Order: sequence, then structure tokens, then C-alpha cells
Amino acid sequence: MNMKYISIPKPGIVEINEREMPVALPGTALLKLHYGGICGSDLGTYRGSFLYTKYPRVPGHEFSAEIVDIGANERGLKEGMIVTANPYFNCGQCYSCTRGYVNCCMSNQTLGAQRDGVFMQYITLPVERIYEGGGLSPKVLALLEPFSISYHAVKRGKVKPDDNVLVVGSGTIGCLAATA
Repeated sequence: MNMKYISIPKPGIVEINEREMPVALPGTALLKLHYGGICGSDLGTYRGSFLYTKYPRVPGHEFSAEIVDIGANERGLKEGMIVTANPYFNCGQCYSCTRGYVNCCMSNQTLGAQRDGVFMQYITLPVERIYEGGGLSPKVLALLEPFSISYHAVKRGKVKPDDNVLVVGSGTIGCLAATA
């Protein structure tokens, strides 16, 4: 069975293509995409200004999906659950990873940047990357990744309720930081 996906074969070009639907292998889950957010990195990939990608590239890493097929797992994930995922793949072995700074991994592989993203009707991901939606609607769940980035910034800034804060940038992350 075929499915549709979005591809950016080179800067300035977006295509809708078809390929064979992926199959869940042991340790992975087959997900049906519900919603995907368009990040600044996706726009940069389209414009040719995002230096961390190669072409062709399937964009997307902010999303919600439904589990269609999954084997037994220790995470309690089951078919029919609405989920999202951590889109950042780290090696676990470099200096940064072994010190717990996985965001500084020398071999980072982010969905939609260094590896194909989620703008497909169906995707497979490792079970350990997937998170159950906790009752959030699929629309809201697709915002969890950019909200997590903005929340992390506010938390690191030690912002208190009575502080005056300037948020520079009115993109998704900036708007979510203003609400955090």
C-alpha cells in the first residue's frame, strides 16, 4: 500500500510524492500522522538557509499521531493511543552524551533536519522516542515540542510572576514563551 508524503528536493521546491507505507519493526511503532507544525527550521530548509540539512528532505518534527501498530513494550504504549515524540536522536556515546548533555551530541539527528521528518501519512519511530499524549487533543499535542523549548527558556531564565520580560520574536516559540 502506498502513502503520500511531502518532500523538499531542493530549496524553493515542495513536492507531494508517494512511497510504500512503512512497516513497524521490532522496537518501533507505526504511527498515523494527525497534525504537524511547520517550524522555522522547516522554513529554512525550504528557503535553503538552514545549514543543518541535506536534500532531498522530508520536513517536520512537531506533530501528533495515532499508534496504528506496535508490539509489546515496557512503556505501556498501545494501538489507538494519541502520541507525540522526542524528535532529537543522540548517539549516547560522544563526550556530550556521556555527560548528560544530549542536546550537544556531536552526531545529532533531528527529524526533518538530518533525517527525514514526519510530514508523511505514516511514519515509524523507535518506541523509546514516543510519548503518550496524556489526554491532550491532537492539535494541542502537536504544539508540545515548541512549547517545551519555550518553557525550558523561561525556566532557565528563572522568570518569576512579577518579572518584566522582553520576548524577541513572535514566532511560535516566542508566543509560547510569552504565555509560559
